[in-house]
Amino acid sequence: MSFSLRKTIGLFALLFLVTAWPSAENEAQLIAPGAEPVKLAGGFKFTEGPAVAVNGDVYFTDIPNSRIHKWSVADRKLSTFAEDTKGANGLFFAEDGSLYACQTQAKRVVAYTADGSDSSSLAKRYDGKKFNKPNDLWIDAKGGVYFSDPNYGNQEHTQDGEHVYYIRPGDGEVIRVADGFKRPNGLVGTPDGSTLYIADHGDKKTYHYAVKDDGTLKDKKLFCKSGSDGMTLDQNSNVYLTSGSVKVFSPEGDQVADLKFPESPSNVIFGGKDLKTLYVTARTGFYSLGMAVSGAKREKAFRITISTVQDKMLYDKKEFSVETGKRVQLTFVNNDFPPHNLLIVKPGTADEVANLAILLGNDGFKKQWRPDTPKILWGSTMIDYEQKSVINFTAPEPGDYPYVCTFPGHALLMRGMMHVLPKGGAKKK
Repeated sequence: MSFSLRKTIGLFALLFLVTAWPSAENEAQLIAPGAEPVKLAGGFKFTEGPAVAVNGDVYFTDIPNSRIHKWSVADRKLSTFAEDTKGANGLFFAEDGSLYACQTQAKRVVAYTADGSDSSSLAKRYDGKKFNKPNDLWIDAKGGVYFSDPNYGNQEHTQDGEHVYYIRPGDGEVIRVADGFKRPNGLVGTPDGSTLYIADHGDKKTYHYAVKDDGTLKDKKLFCKSGSDGMTLDQNSNVYLTSGSVKVFSPEGDQVADLKFPESPSNVIFGGKDLKTLYVTARTGFYSLGMAVSGAKREKAFRITISTVQDKMLYDKKEFSVETGKRVQLTFVNNDFPPHNLLIVKPGTADEVANLAILLGNDGFKKQWRPDTPKILWGSTMIDYEQKSVINFTAPEPGDYPYVCTFPGHALLMRGMMHVLPKGGAKKK
């Protein structure tokens, strides 16, 4: 073999090593200087499902003992949040402070009250059949819930396979959004809600999907050839998977770090007041690691409430402003006796949409006086006195977007304007 050929082969081998293996330099950019894994608590049977509260406290499950524990960041103390949790596994906090959990033994998804004293069922059946063993979950900005349903420990399936489901916000309908897995497990979405990662632990692969406006998924693509029990994201969109260690992948799917812990990690979350501590559930132990990066954080929504004025057939707010690209949560409250809705439409189309609603004629009530037209962007159904409806969306490109009530005749008075302004220019009016 010639010297030049050996040199060429050597260069290719070196290039392979550089690109195929995480480097100490990459890990140093992620971990705080001098930080090492710290064991915070032990003596558990199998820890899982960490979730971070708004104040940075971390909650996690001990599945065989049917407990949910709380780690207080300020006091550095462990306490029990809930007992007899029916094998609770994955956890996630909703914006109202309630803690959502996958109960493996009860085969359902539940929401715990803020003090852990009670829980209510969110989903327990699909197509009339119980789930296998709900495992992990993630809540999107609209309040919809994605959860995986593998079949660990069961001899038979109660569903026709192991899939991923979505609980629609508002009506609570459960739909199946992803299938074709050997054993789906960990899942997490990006803060902007555009992408959902799902780990197929049984096939040792992780996929990512594009999220559609209605919560369904499309464009399944292989992200990396590693499964995961649980996962989280950092501020740079790196993906942290748990498979023997905490493996960190760039947004492009390249492994950039391999974080070792004394026990094999089952799940991982960023917590603490600044989200710069990595908390790891690892079999019998609960660990932390100081980080140089912080966890991915969902931008707070722009919240506004628009109500009807009793006996005046008016909205109480005739206009408001919001930045383009901002997540919006609009709560519509009906304080008037007749039924009303609120529909946000494309610029300059308020009268056209109102007339289309009138043309529904006898079908109007059945269709909630909402005509089938792409000129309607977002809106509520018809709601009665003292009812409310929450409308979630992302503010579109700059422009003036009318909102109207399309019950016949109401649009003459019941209308307003959403001003969408360029970045840095919005002020609520």
